Amino acid sequence: MIRLLLTRRWLAWILVAVVWGIGCFFLGRWQWHRWESKHGAQQQVSQNYNAPPRSLTSIVPTRTSQLPANRQWAQVRLTGHYLPAARILVRNRPDNGNFGYEVLVPFVQDGGAGTVLVDRGWVDNGANASTPAYVPPAPSGTSTVLGWLRPTEDSLGRAPVKGSVASINPGDVTAQTRVATYTHVFVRMRSERTATGAVPARPAPLDKPDPGSYAGINLSYALQWWLGMVAGLAFVLFRARQEHRDAELESGATPAKPPRVKKVRIWDEEDA
Repeated sequence: MIRLLLTRRWLAWILVAVVWGIGCFFLGRWQWHRWESKHGAQQQVSQNYNAPPRSLTSIVPTRTSQLPANRQWAQVRLTGHYLPAARILVRNRPDNGNFGYEVLVPFVQDGGAGTVLVDRGWVDNGANASTPAYVPPAPSGTSTVLGWLRPTEDSLGRAPVKGSVASINPGDVTAQTRVATYTHVFVRMRSERTATGAVPARPAPLDKPDPGSYAGINLSYALQWWLGMVAGLAFVLFRARQEHRDAELESGATPAKPPRVKKVRIWDEEDA
């Protein structure tokens, strides 16, 4: 069989199998790295989501600071007051298959810690898609807000619509409200209480993040590519072995197996 494998035709097939294996190896590594990245993100969400809340400035020190990658969905506590007159809506936002608005209200933190956008939740469209249904007002006076830090969104460059924006982009919000806020983060509200401990009416809470098992498919792909790396060469060797055995049978070098003798059963003899 070694002599057969050293022929030009089979050397070419072995080369094809080797190239295929190299390709499978690197494709498997690519999927593995994607799995590592997604799995890490899942772990961060799980660790940060219900972690004890911290102050906003302990994570994002200044108004122009970026949100660290490992602090996605970090929970924060804000104390201060809303600016209800500067409320603005984010249009065309989905929730369980329906489209409506997310309600943004600037929140001024006590102690001069700056103003940050708080996403209080979701409201349905009203009689038509250009106006919302009832929007519960933000409370007046001092409030304490618990929520999660989220990175702001890019501006979609849409034409201005009074009272609403197309994305959670502080620049677009400031252009309408004239209120300067944190430029790279906003807070998705979890709960809020007034100074008296009352829980105000609020828009519908947004869905919690669902990391699910979406990273697992990349791990599956990686294992499949690496299995294919071995399978390619194994298939070539199997076909070469089959050809070698067929050649030996045709030349008579390997005797053919004798036909199997059918066993005669007692009832077969009685029926004869």
